[in-house]
Amino acid sequence: MKKRFIIILTLVSFFSCDSYLDEVPDNRQDVKTLEDISELLVSAYSEATYNFIEAKTDNSTYIIENTQYPWMTENYSYKPVVSSEGQDTPTYFWDNTYTAIAHANQALVGLEEVVGGDQDFRNALRGEALVTRAYNHFLLANVFALHYSDANKEKLGIPYITAPETKLSVAYDRGTLEETYNLIEQDLLEGISLISDSYYVGTGKYHFNKSAAYAFASRFYLFKKDYAKCIEYSNKLLGEGVASLNFVRDMEEVYSGSGSVVLANNFISVDEASNLLVVRKESFWNRYTRGFQPTNGIFSQIYDFNNPQGSYDFRDLAYGFSSSSARNPPKYVELFEYTTSTTGFGYFIMPELRSEEVILNRMEAYVMLNRLDDALNDYNVMAPLRYETGGQLTLSEVHDYYGGTEQEAMFSFVISERRKEFLREGLRWFDIKRLELEVYHIIQTDGDGLNILEDVTLASDDLRKAEQIPAKAIANGIEENPGY
Repeated sequence: MKKRFIIILTLVSFFSCDSYLDEVPDNRQDVKTLEDISELLVSAYSEATYNFIEAKTDNSTYIIENTQYPWMTENYSYKPVVSSEGQDTPTYFWDNTYTAIAHANQALVGLEEVVGGDQDFRNALRGEALVTRAYNHFLLANVFALHYSDANKEKLGIPYITAPETKLSVAYDRGTLEETYNLIEQDLLEGISLISDSYYVGTGKYHFNKSAAYAFASRFYLFKKDYAKCIEYSNKLLGEGVASLNFVRDMEEVYSGSGSVVLANNFISVDEASNLLVVRKESFWNRYTRGFQPTNGIFSQIYDFNNPQGSYDFRDLAYGFSSSSARNPPKYVELFEYTTSTTGFGYFIMPELRSEEVILNRMEAYVMLNRLDDALNDYNVMAPLRYETGGQLTLSEVHDYYGGTEQEAMFSFVISERRKEFLREGLRWFDIKRLELEVYHIIQTDGDGLNILEDVTLASDDLRKAEQIPAKAIANGIEENPGY
């Protein structure tokens, strides 16, 4: 991975999108060549994780012996997170993601100013800048706005920033969700046409390579409910026919070895073909004894009680500590970077886009278009690498297990598989939003953990599914989300 550098270091955080002075600071590095722009784009990937949203889902619950910081309880309880702006909070994600967007925008300006250089390299850099800008806005929209639908298209979007800030005061309009999605799509499509894998060092998986861009497009069009386009861009990665085993990791092999660190390193490896985009995230989120987490009961609900195969699921592997009933799949390992001899910050490596998601995106799109056999054929490629006895299913078996129409049964099945596949990766919250699912949370119990003292239900159409805009952004004129 290339070393990061930030070309603009003096900033004014008068509200959440970073605002920059128009003077050139003494420690600012000039962008003079295409190689400088390539280095700049290393910082166009947000260092903040959105995985705090996992605590909002039905994958997490109250654990009496865990340490609960106030901001964790606010997040889990669907309240605005106001007690902290540090790592793993909505404000930290907002700030860092808009900072990444600022780097993408500066790269685009730099491409207009730098003279000479290889034209193909220039095009590839423009493609990466556009796709990173689109992806960062897409994540912000799916955290801080409602899900995309016909009913929500005219609801609030998010500020879409297309140029570096050079003034001390800039007014931003959130626009509508439809306007936000249109701008994302515009950047995405132009960027995909330009991205090239020819200029990356090593695997290129710390950048938006061509495969990762197709995976992003697959997710974008699924969330936009454009199922034909979802299939089209999924096919650009997977091919026109049934998905190949090349796009599916063997979870029995991944979860083999001694200890959670070894297994997590297997999962996040850039050498794993299915990991398409890998990003370094500054976070303490992976500490099992803090916050709201899965338990053995949740693992049973996800993997045992929703299993038409009746076969052991290799993904059903929970690690925890003796002092806590929290259980987590071994997907991430906390690393630590020291800034002094005794202090620093935690981080982890996250595969943000992987090919199994593209398969499941396409399966869902097939189901929505009533192409049920196509969806099941894709699943039956994945099944032997997920279930001990192969997990092969027929449409009648799925229908008998889930009930309803065949299409309804297949839909329930695909969503169940998504929940199993992406536990602790944040995607369950996006599914809860776009599928309008209800979530029940226990917030506090008595000292024995037997009697519920406080709980909350998030209704299917609850406006709080759009995370509240950070307080400092609201204070400086960004319109807040209703419903809080």
